Formats: sequence, C-alpha cells, structure tokens
Amino acid sequence: MPPSSTSRQDPAVAPCPLQAGKGQVEVVVVDDRETPLSGVAVELAQGTADEALRTRTDEHGVALFEGLEEGRYRFRLLDVEPALWRVLGRLPLPPRAAGAAPRWGSVSRPKPLSWTCEGTESLAVLAAKLGVRPSRLIDASTGQPLTPEVAPAPGTRVEVLPFSHEWTTVETGFRHVVHRIGLPLSLVVVLRDGTHHPRAHQPYLLKVWLDDEEELPAREGMTDAEGRMAQVLPARAARGEVTVSPGRDDERKVTLRFAALRATSAPEGLQERLENLGFSCGGERGQFGPKTRLAVEWFQYALGLPPSGEADEATCAALGLLHRS
Repeated sequence: MPPSSTSRQDPAVAPCPLQAGKGQVEVVVVDDRETPLSGVAVELAQGTADEALRTRTDEHGVALFEGLEEGRYRFRLLDVEPALWRVLGRLPLPPRAAGAAPRWGSVSRPKPLSWTCEGTESLAVLAAKLGVRPSRLIDASTGQPLTPEVAPAPGTRVEVLPFSHEWTTVETGFRHVVHRIGLPLSLVVVLRDGTHHPRAHQPYLLKVWLDDEEELPAREGMTDAEGRMAQVLPARAARGEVTVSPGRDDERKVTLRFAALRATSAPEGLQERLENLGFSCGGERGQFGPKTRLAVEWFQYALGLPPSGEADEATCAALGLLHRS
C-alpha cells in the first residue's frame, strides 16, 4: 500500500539539525610562530552597510560569528595597521548547531593613536605598543618623523600617521586563519675583550626568555669583524644570555635585559648603555658619581673622543648611536 501523503516522516531518517558551518564565520588569529593570539579585537561587517559585529579572540585565538545569513562579509583586525596582518587561508567548518541571530552595531571608527613618552621607550617598542610600523610615528608638536636611533625625550607626544582601515572578504561556512605580523626587535651587541678590542669572528650562543619565562631555542652565531652580534628578537623578549667562545679558555657570559632604556640625558639611561657596552659604572645608579665619570672617560677614549668624563652632547649622541636603543 503506498504511503499516505499525511503520514509522518520516520524520525530515524529525519534531517540532522547540524549544518556544515552555514551561517557562521570563524577566524583564528596566530602570530609569527603560528601560536594562537588571545584578546585580539576583530570586526565583521555586512557588505557596504554601516553595521558590524565586534568581538575578541578567546584563549585559543578563535573568534566565532554565528547566526549569519549565508554569504560574504567584510573582516578586519582592529587597532592594527593593515600592513601588519593578512589572511593565510581558509578551511571548511565542521558540522555545528545553528547559532542565534546576532545583534548588529555600527561600524567602529578609527581612533587617533598617540602616546606621551616617559623617556624609556625606544621607537621600536612604541611601534609595538601602538600596532604600527616605526616609520609611521611622528612628533605631534612638529609633525616630523622620529629618529630611530634616539629614544624620544620624556613628555614627547607621539602620534601615528593616519591610515585607512583596510578590509578583507570572508565567507560563511569557513574557518579563516589570520596572521598577525609581529614587529621584531633588533638586538645588536658589540662584544669586546678586557682592553676593549672587538672580539672579532668569535662563536657565540644566545639564549632568550620571553616575558612569561618561556625559553626559546638557543641560537648560535659568529661575530663579525667588528665583534658585532646581530639577532632579531620577538616583541615579548624579556631577557637573554650570551656566551662568547663557549667551551674555550676565554669563554665569557653576558646577561642581557631587553627593555626600553631611559634617554641618554638621564643618568640611568647613560649608565645602562655604558654597562651594556662593557664600561662598568661600579654599581652607581641614578647619580653621576666618580665611577660613572670614569666609565664615560673610558668610553670616550675608546671612541677617540676627548676623555673629559663629561656626558656632553657629542658623547651622548655617540652612545645612543652605538647602543641603538
């Protein structure tokens, strides 16, 4: 007997309520090491309409937008220069239950980015804080670009050259992997011996710890003819240890602290740079005492400057350029 048109469908063959990611957009934000980034602000907008959804990535670097009409949307990372992020690719979403309809708000407007310097921030550190490239930073009072080799003086108001937020297109039913490009910091150290001669062509071993105490794989290298060691550091690098000529009779270990230093005009900034370059201030901090003056004399002598022991303009400029912070 043929089935009646009013007969009910067998629940055993009823359609599954799960859909293959339809009406959903998932974004995974990762850093340069493909590690998920949490707390990243993201925004999804409808076509050309002035409506958007905003959220932040969770502890797994994931931001999920649900209850969407199927189709394409505009997407962007907020508070990040467009040149510093990109979509790496996408994968189909697995079957999931449909989510509730979202509550749309207005598209966010770019906020002017600025920072008042305390005298301890290098240009690279400021750029990392503000989510832009160092070349986009200007002195708010003059409108002029800042000098990369010199930390801005305390009280300097730094602004970011305006840029239009760029969007990319994402599609429902897919997981999109977004690369948040980091702003690496350059570590350049000139290694010298007890008589301040360059330790040229010497093997070294560099260990780096992040701000959460994670230790990165050790790096091996060789100093150049000037005794210079150059490495690229992640923005979260907090401290390091350099072993010069490991395993040899002249082995030496140097402990490094990665931080934005005070300006060279401040005694602390002067002393920190002298210490890092191998000119000991004898433990003096915050005061220009006799031991700091002697360290300045040795620094001036090594660079061919008149060894007056005074931190004059030429000495501070040379120290800032040599230290590059």
